[in-house]
Amino acid sequence: MYECKIAEKLVELRASKGVTQEDVAQSLSVSNKTISKWENGASTPDLPMVVELAKYYGVTTDTLLGLSEDKTQSVQEEVGSLFKGLDHKESVLKAFEIERLLVPTLFGKVREKDADIYDTQEIFPTDPSCYYRSNITHQNIFKFAASSKDVNLSVMLLRNKANFAWMNDTGKQEEIVKVFRFLSNKDVLSVLYFIHSKNCSTSFTADYVGKNTGIEEDLVAKILDEFWDIGGCGWVMAHLSEGEIKVYECFGDGIILSLISLAYEKMCGRNYNNYSYNGNCHMIGGK
Repeated sequence: MYECKIAEKLVELRASKGVTQEDVAQSLSVSNKTISKWENGASTPDLPMVVELAKYYGVTTDTLLGLSEDKTQSVQEEVGSLFKGLDHKESVLKAFEIERLLVPTLFGKVREKDADIYDTQEIFPTDPSCYYRSNITHQNIFKFAASSKDVNLSVMLLRNKANFAWMNDTGKQEEIVKVFRFLSNKDVLSVLYFIHSKNCSTSFTADYVGKNTGIEEDLVAKILDEFWDIGGCGWVMAHLSEGEIKVYECFGDGIILSLISLAYEKMCGRNYNNYSYNGNCHMIGGK
């Protein structure tokens, strides 16, 4: 009876999740044949694997074993249950916690052989009818998300205990302005585009970047030195027979790309939101 119930339940859960036996096998690091045997009742998973299967399908082990039935909740119901009984401050902190855990949840089980998953797996929908742009502005939280062929991003900003006082600190102002001053040049954007592309290796010279961007080598060197100054890349001096040459190294800067992406959405993105709630954006306080 146990074998029959778990076999039927595994087939039911996989169909509900909309995945193939191969998908399940890869996620659990077992063979397709093993999944097939479990589902046709030829064999049964051991206890540790029952636990992993329950986690994978988001049900209890009792449900998986056919000992009880879980009522399937919608995503809205599942998320709503996380906020039940929380006051306003606790709800905001819970929203931040969920946002922080989103990416680790998506990519927590990436295996070495799937190292290119970031290049092949679509996290956001590619169907144009599914593109979205949402904006939520509230005195306690700002949440913006955009999904299109040009930009896929999600950003959350919460009130802070400093009351944003650092925005009026002259020393901090200069450091902040340094970043925006650096990004305010079109040639900088062209250089950053190239060194973040797959066409550029992680180590490169100003001459190499110049030849691939059409920008003078001296100007490229100046741009790369400024990028180093704001912590975007590193460099070493290579001693060659024909003399010394500065070799730069950059693995990519997600913060810089995020700033540019936000600027793109602000100025070039679609001028409407699929969902928009615009309230007071004076996010001062945070107590």
